[in-house]
Amino acid sequence: MQRHVWRRGTVLLGSQRRAAKAVAAVFHEVGKPMELQEIPLPEKLNEGELLVRMEVATICGSDLHTVSGKRQEPMPLVLGHEGVGVIERVGSDIFSGNRPRHRGWKLQEGDRITFSVADSCGMCPECTLHKLPQKCVSLMKYGHARISEGSGLNGTYATHVLLRPGTHAVKLPGTLSSRVCSPANCALATVVNALDMARLPRYGSNKSAVVQGVGLLGIYAVAWLKKRVGMDSVFCLDTHSGRLKTAERFGGIPLLVTGGEEEFWERQRFIRERYPRGVDVAVEMTGAKNVIHEGVQLLRNGGHYSFAGMVHPDSQLSSLTGETIIKKCLTIRGVHNYTPWNLEEAVKFLDEYREELPLDSVLSPSSYALSKINEAFAEAYSGNYCRVVVNCQDI
Repeated sequence: MQRHVWRRGTVLLGSQRRAAKAVAAVFHEVGKPMELQEIPLPEKLNEGELLVRMEVATICGSDLHTVSGKRQEPMPLVLGHEGVGVIERVGSDIFSGNRPRHRGWKLQEGDRITFSVADSCGMCPECTLHKLPQKCVSLMKYGHARISEGSGLNGTYATHVLLRPGTHAVKLPGTLSSRVCSPANCALATVVNALDMARLPRYGSNKSAVVQGVGLLGIYAVAWLKKRVGMDSVFCLDTHSGRLKTAERFGGIPLLVTGGEEEFWERQRFIRERYPRGVDVAVEMTGAKNVIHEGVQLLRNGGHYSFAGMVHPDSQLSSLTGETIIKKCLTIRGVHNYTPWNLEEAVKFLDEYREELPLDSVLSPSSYALSKINEAFAEAYSGNYCRVVVNCQDI
């Protein structure tokens, strides 16, 4: 089948020719494939805005849920929030009414960056007092906004994305590939938040953990607990043997879950033989409410339980009682997205351990052209890879 070639109009700016229009994969409704559509690039950028030419994007599970109808989003829209790109233009219209970009002086055209999935105002109580910019009262999330909002360039499955002034951008070191960095602004930054060193148990050795679910969040959790926290043992529980093998390469101890009470007690025995009092930390990354009972059982008194996967309504915790939490003196923390400083830490972590961790192993070995976005989604649904990579400039 002959591939359709998009010929984008260009305008002459200085000594460079730049595209006058972006090309984006637009999702119109469940059951219909995404379609490539031209979107005009803004002629003038407001103060604090960044026009980014996307290099690569990766397909997150939340996008799979949207396309399948499990998650509701305003349509039509440009999906995608994970990705890496190069700053093509920097907004400098001081009369636009926008506030200046925080530390914007550190960014310039040509910088290769990743960026936060959320844009926040920086002034409301959530942003300032509560230190939860991801819960800003005027929050906008990339890949989750209708195409009619702003320029329409609100997602990473496109040749360009327009970043708003409240979007945190991190310049990437030359030692890291764009492919490896693409999931950092979702999965890894969320893990950094979920396992913030300052929030883990204050007393005890902090040498053991259980990670429930080893999709990309879980695999990154294993790596963070082993490398950054310095844990001796990180047990990984999952139903997918292939992903458990990947988690093992990141330092985890794999335990396959096939169901049944006998197997449940066998896992308990296996872990309790090594840690009779229970593990220090448990991390829920599966999205399944039925794993909570086991996580609580495996925690020691005074342990820490981080919830990060159950971001959906079907998460009623009927098996968990207040008595258990109180008598075991447990700390339970819910984590949704992350803060700008978590993203900074995520990039530092990748760079620091790039030679020790098989970071490419969680990605599809080849990249799909943006024009093949529907085929890329089919590959992502197969579950063969934690992340399928899209080349955003191949149209």
